Parts: sequence; C-alpha cells; structure tokens
Amino acid sequence: MTRAGHRPNQVDMWQTLFSEQRAALTVAAEMLLRCHVSPEQILSRALTALENSPLYENFGQVSATRAVVKAAIAHNREADNSPIAAETLETAKQEFQEISHIAMLPWPERAVYFLLGVLRYSRRDTALLLGMSDANIDQLYKLAEKRIGCCHDISCRSQSTREHYSNIIKEKQTPSH
Repeated sequence: MTRAGHRPNQVDMWQTLFSEQRAALTVAAEMLLRCHVSPEQILSRALTALENSPLYENFGQVSATRAVVKAAIAHNREADNSPIAAETLETAKQEFQEISHIAMLPWPERAVYFLLGVLRYSRRDTALLLGMSDANIDQLYKLAEKRIGCCHDISCRSQSTREHYSNIIKEKQTPSH
C-alpha cells in the first residue's frame, strides 16, 4: 500500500479518536489554557499535528492527550504578547465536576497540578513543557495542593481525580447500547 493510500485511513482514525474522546480532550485543553479561547481551536490544532502520524491502538489516547497539551501550551506562548491577561478558568465541564477544584487555581498552579497530578507527567517533563525549573514545578504543585485543601500525600486527591479522569475516558470509549 502506498503512503498516499495509507494516509486517509490514518486521518480518519485520528478524527474518530478525537470524536470519541472529545470530552476528555476538551477538559485537558481547558485546564491548560490561560485565557478563554475555544477548546475546539486547540483540539483542531492537535488533530492537525497528528494527522500524518501513525495511530497505534495502545497509545492513541496518550498521543492525543499529549498533542492537546502541546497545542494548548503553544497557544499560551503565542498569546503571551497579546493584551489578554492570564485568567482563572471560571467553569469546568459539567460532567467533570470532580476535577472542578483544579479549575479554580491560577493558571501556573492549575497547569502544573493537571500535568503532574492528574495526567501523571514526570516533574521533568512538566518543567520542560511549561518552560519552568523543576524547583518551580515543586513549588507550584505544593501551592496548588494547599489551595485545594489536599493533604501532603501526593496520591490523596490527585489519585481520585486521576481515577475519575480515567473513568470518563473509559466511559467515552465504551459504546452505548
């Protein structure tokens, strides 16, 4: 099969995955955006970035989430020169109320907590994605924990949040009858 014949199938597979995972990917975009911009713009940008990439079944969700994370962060960097100030996310999607405690955080803390505590990115990877030092990541994570009233154990609230986020992804993957 030629590359040209293989490409449309890849594009369709990515589009299907994004459609099935729209709710979870939208929340990831919302959590990482500094200002109010349509998460659809971020999802579209992430999908475009992945269209020429192979879709491996076991890594599709991780790859899609990673592309959304990178697209949201890139949008934030592009918006840094705009007059729009960083804002606190006012609302999270209704179906994700268990993670709404993260939405109240100022953007740097929200981004760090979501990447490190919910998506389980490493501290180093979080620092590299956000352009911060490891020490800043640690400090912001601790501040986020204090603001949301989490205990000092890293697995306390973020464990239940991770489980909830994972359950939503699984629910979206399960066809309804």
